[in-house]
Amino acid sequence: MNTRLRFKLIAILITLSLAGLVAFQGYWLHGLYKTLYGQMEINIQEAMKNADYKEMFLRIKELKNKDVLVQHKSETISIYSDDKSNSPADSTRKRPYAVMSAQDGYKMQEHSANMQVQIDYSEENDSTPVDSTLTDYLTTIGQIENMIQRAMHMDIDSLSPIVFDNYNKFLKQELIARNIVTEHELIVAYQPEGESKAKGWMNLGSNEILKKAYKDKLPSDTTVNVPLVSDKDFSRWKDVVYFDYPIFTDNLLYYRLYLKSPSYIILKQMSGILVSSVILFILIVIAFIYLLRTILRQKTMEELKTDFTNNMTHELKTPISVSYAAVDALLNFSDSVSDKQRKYLTVVKDQLTHLTGLVEQILALAVENRSTFHLHPEEINISRLVTSLAEQYRLKAGKEVEFKLNVSDNLDVQADRTHIYNMLSNLVDNAIKYCDKEPCCIILEATKNEQEVCISVIDNGRGISETNQKHIFDKFFRVPNGNLHNTKGYGLGLYYVRDMMAKHGGTVTVESHLGKGSTFTLHFKYT
Repeated sequence: MNTRLRFKLIAILITLSLAGLVAFQGYWLHGLYKTLYGQMEINIQEAMKNADYKEMFLRIKELKNKDVLVQHKSETISIYSDDKSNSPADSTRKRPYAVMSAQDGYKMQEHSANMQVQIDYSEENDSTPVDSTLTDYLTTIGQIENMIQRAMHMDIDSLSPIVFDNYNKFLKQELIARNIVTEHELIVAYQPEGESKAKGWMNLGSNEILKKAYKDKLPSDTTVNVPLVSDKDFSRWKDVVYFDYPIFTDNLLYYRLYLKSPSYIILKQMSGILVSSVILFILIVIAFIYLLRTILRQKTMEELKTDFTNNMTHELKTPISVSYAAVDALLNFSDSVSDKQRKYLTVVKDQLTHLTGLVEQILALAVENRSTFHLHPEEINISRLVTSLAEQYRLKAGKEVEFKLNVSDNLDVQADRTHIYNMLSNLVDNAIKYCDKEPCCIILEATKNEQEVCISVIDNGRGISETNQKHIFDKFFRVPNGNLHNTKGYGLGLYYVRDMMAKHGGTVTVESHLGKGSTFTLHFKYT
């Protein structure tokens, strides 16, 4: 995969990651918004119910102070359970739940009932889930509460009319206590029984009397005082939402609470999460942009380095070749060269040879990193390959070297001839350079099994420590040797070996002990 394609792939992955992060964060925030909105609706219903209780209790307190409740000292609401073995009229099975008393509040006592809710325990099936049973009973309890509240309304409203100003005041307190702070308007709506929509409504800011407007449609024992509360025109509000709460038993009248922009309430509650999410997203975007710019800069630098290396090595080959030819001519075709001059010319020739090899190696690395690089594998006889290599290094080693070949004559390997020769040449060259014993003993052996062909280069040199073995295949790495520089090199040979073995689909391994030598093995997998 070339550098340009790799960069595009990274950019696409980063973009997809950002898109996925935004989608997930948006989905989570939407779910949180819906949850908070649902909780707000529950809180508003609770606030309207509590305000209704408080308004009734305030009227009860005022009636007690005026001694209006002398003839109504105790109004009872009895709710009891029964089973099928006894009729509801059987007083011995009655289990009283609550009694409302105008004087004493709520207490438990036996009494005759005028409101009954029968709970039959015998109908429960053993297979009914516990959660379902709990839901049924909680629903029943809610129904009982509603019945009690409406019964209280019927009794108290007959003695004292509803004071909507007090209800509105209590409602504001309940809304603020639940952190629901926004413009709102409360009205009283009238809806005949059986109708799906309200037939009329009265703003609490109006000085009209609701009883007068609907005198033939309201309960005969109920009066309604609507004081001047506000003059807001909520019909012009945007995104207005309303909530209803019934007043009477037959649902003829109900409170309707209009809220201006309830979404603003939820967004305000989510402000901390929203701000932190936006900041986090911005930081991630900045980090991704910085990462892309860094990758792009590294890509540009890599391309500049590659171009420089290619141009430099090509430019060096010409003067090196000319210098080498001139030195060789002086050594072989000049009779006037003294022994001292010949000695220095030989040194120059050796260094030019070394420099030529280095340039060729750098060119080979540059070529194999190109996207157009391709191997040319073929069947190679390992015995002939290592024999030729050993003969070559016996001549140019510069010191005594003993080669031992443990290779079968009919053992072949599928590889690129040029690169396998260069890899083995690098390993043998390192074995000779880093051997501090004479003679330098090098063993070239090859084996095969069901999965791979292995070619090993074994020496009796100084060895490599376990710490350095982890890095010897890194580019430009050389084993530290203090301030001594008697062994020349640039740390490219073993990097080239590892890289070329990876392109062949194989691996290179090393086993080494300090003072005992090293074993480098090329593993060629069967294709």
